[in-house]
Amino acid sequence: MNSLTGARVLGYKSKVVSRQNIRQLWLKLHRYLGLFLLLLSIPVGITGSVNVYHREMDRFLAPAFYTPQTTQGQPLPLNQILEKVRHYDDSPIVSIILPDAYWPVVLVHQRHGKTVFRTAVDPVSGQILGQRDQTNALLPKLYKLHQDLLLKPYWGEELVGIAGMALALSALSGLWLWFPRKALAVRPGQNLFRTTWDAHNALGFWVSLILLAVALSGTALVFPKAARLTLWPLNPGDFKPHSVSHAEPAPSDDPDAILAAARANRPDDVALVLGLPTPKLNTWRVAMRPKNYHGTVGGLTQLWIDPWTRRVVQEKSAARWTAGDLILAHQFPLHNGSLFGEVGRALVFLSGLAFPFLGISGAYLWWRKRRLSARKSSKRSPSASPVGQPSPVPADSDKQ
Repeated sequence: MNSLTGARVLGYKSKVVSRQNIRQLWLKLHRYLGLFLLLLSIPVGITGSVNVYHREMDRFLAPAFYTPQTTQGQPLPLNQILEKVRHYDDSPIVSIILPDAYWPVVLVHQRHGKTVFRTAVDPVSGQILGQRDQTNALLPKLYKLHQDLLLKPYWGEELVGIAGMALALSALSGLWLWFPRKALAVRPGQNLFRTTWDAHNALGFWVSLILLAVALSGTALVFPKAARLTLWPLNPGDFKPHSVSHAEPAPSDDPDAILAAARANRPDDVALVLGLPTPKLNTWRVAMRPKNYHGTVGGLTQLWIDPWTRRVVQEKSAARWTAGDLILAHQFPLHNGSLFGEVGRALVFLSGLAFPFLGISGAYLWWRKRRLSARKSSKRSPSASPVGQPSPVPADSDKQ
């Protein structure tokens, strides 16, 4: 072998060693991220899937609460509905959710101290269909479990945000590790270890980009200031609603006039929620969505309306968005999949179920490999095998 050939061989070996070292680093990163996410993957992943369809599930579990008794006739003015609610319960009203295809009733939120109660009203007859403690109801409780693990005073929301960042890194490292082998399906006729390995790699590949989008959008929702800082070249605004000044006393609540003002300002949007004035903010808030968006995208458009003049004094909408505002406004519909309609919701639902499976299967593979390595080490030791005699390799070893 001449010197030139030897140099090429050494260079090739050096590249191989370098690639192996990089792969080992990615493998360790993926493994430790997976172990960190293992416990969180069950509450966050499963509740994330539930939250995609939480409105449908809520109505299914409480049909009498969300089903109007009157199907014919024109809806009553909101003023009359609020009168009936106040006669039923005179607690302060915080917001009004307008009827839609998912919840075809008027929902009025009232504050009882630190607890919020939801009152359902038939929009045509004005009949009170029921009232419940919204803070402790099942579906809202699962929603909060997904948001902050029911540990909001103890940095639970921040922990979920950190888990989102870890999940994004896990998805990227998983893609890197998947690429050389490209497992797309589970091969039949294998033992449990190899079947689990195939399932982990194949499922991880198919849901990796969905999990990446869900993880990044979830992180942006938990850490909005950091998200704005990341997008600073695209000039996202730091919007803060403010009160208005008037010498006259505040007028009585007139939700019909406020709703008419909002619809006049944004005729192509669908009104979703009306937020009443509070001691800290004396304007009404109206949340709306563009008509061509899915019904669960949330309030992409936000209007703040002066109750004295009934004019829009502040606005967050597509008419005023910068490129950064556009990205930030769409993080919630990206997170729950509604940005891409029913197909997007279904994919996010399935990815939420895949999340705990990937965590559990990854932990099993790690545990199984450790047992196999320990078994090999004991068989290769001088006390376990005669000198010079090779030890047998288990059929389900970690060689892939």
